[in-house]
Amino acid sequence: MSADIRPSLDLDACVEHLRGLIRIPSVNPPGGGPDVAAGRDPRGGETAAARYCAEVLSGDGIEAEVIELTEGRGSVVARLRANGPATDPPLILLSHIDVVPVDAESWTRDPFGGELVDGMVWGRGAVDMKNMVAMELGVMLALKRSGAELRRDVIFAAVADEEAGGEHGARGLVEQRPELFHDADGRPAAAAVNEVGGYSMTIGDHRFYTVQVAEKGIAWTRVRTTGTPGHGSMPHPDNAAIKLANAVAAIAADQATRPMRIIPVVADFLSGIGLADVAELAERDPEAASAALEAAVDDPVLRRSIDAMLRDTVTPNVVHAGKKVNVIPGAGEAEIDVRTLPGTDQAALLAHLQGVVGNDATVESVVSLPAVEWPADAEIVDLMHQALRAADPEGTSVPMMITPGTDAKALAQIGIPCYGFAPLRLDPDVPFLSVFHGHDERIPVSALAFGLPVLADVVARYATRG
Repeated sequence: MSADIRPSLDLDACVEHLRGLIRIPSVNPPGGGPDVAAGRDPRGGETAAARYCAEVLSGDGIEAEVIELTEGRGSVVARLRANGPATDPPLILLSHIDVVPVDAESWTRDPFGGELVDGMVWGRGAVDMKNMVAMELGVMLALKRSGAELRRDVIFAAVADEEAGGEHGARGLVEQRPELFHDADGRPAAAAVNEVGGYSMTIGDHRFYTVQVAEKGIAWTRVRTTGTPGHGSMPHPDNAAIKLANAVAAIAADQATRPMRIIPVVADFLSGIGLADVAELAERDPEAASAALEAAVDDPVLRRSIDAMLRDTVTPNVVHAGKKVNVIPGAGEAEIDVRTLPGTDQAALLAHLQGVVGNDATVESVVSLPAVEWPADAEIVDLMHQALRAADPEGTSVPMMITPGTDAKALAQIGIPCYGFAPLRLDPDVPFLSVFHGHDERIPVSALAFGLPVLADVVARYATRG
């Protein structure tokens, strides 16, 4: 038996911590200036958010260390130690405190106001992922206040720079301070609980919860072209902008024909949500699989999410060429977001893209991070499914691969399994996937009211003694 720490939870405090964290403009990159942070100065925002968490923890007697691998780009790590000898390796409660930039003019409310309106908390980070920071803070405080006996250390790690690969956050900490993720005997953590999974989605008239056990790889890629500068009034074919446009168009056309490939966890996910026919059709009849997916899933954002689980994706997102309207540019550059399924050879895919763009452009890797997969039958995963079933007997929980990347890739470097589990029960009309990195990011308090005790139940059953 394990301790029940749920009576020690404080939902109101959790909501206020979320609002307080949103008010800190911890925008990544911090050098983007006020334009990316609704008029605020984002420099030092990550450290300010780390200090906020440290103060909350220290207020209840939990010692916390704020670590700046780079000035102004702080992370915070705290530890509740096992009572007596640790019989099991640690559990990490992982989150990130950086957020992506905002276009303030496109928001209905102040992106960094942390407003609570009609039961909804608004602001950048409400979904990605300060809600999880606040819930994990709440669980740490409840563990401490309850006096529960721990059979393993519980480590709180809220880190900087997740949105740009983790050099100044999780990846840097793993490389420079690996002891933070081990116990006194040198054992690495048995598991980490991270973002993205755990939320509900409604398909037809049924509610499903996701437990993330895998994520796609990342291969951020640069495409470059060169040409001969000249006066814009005298056009010639050696124009870097035209070459870049042709290269980007060729990449987009190639993506439109990219084949589907079903990996086992995606097959299990599709079967679990009633879309086994999509998995069965995907590799032999992609058009039929796409038609079946469209017929079964009304939400276009959810459809795109599922479709991206079925193939490698190559998305041109940033294009630069030229500096003045009357000057033919001598150079052009595009940034391409490549996401790869487990088992994909990233180097081979980039070589394929070089063939797609031809000799008028060069393709080079900027950041390469592998896909990760962890056992879907691990003890902590089973506890996640049990906790969701207990909290919502009418829902169904399923394993899932996510298409974004997270700090799970950093912990994978030292062999720590990292599972996405930020439990949230969402009504069908609540936007969730669409506000990741989008305008008007917001989250219902009711979702936190559901998720906080579910998360606490999993942590207590995994980490405490009876």
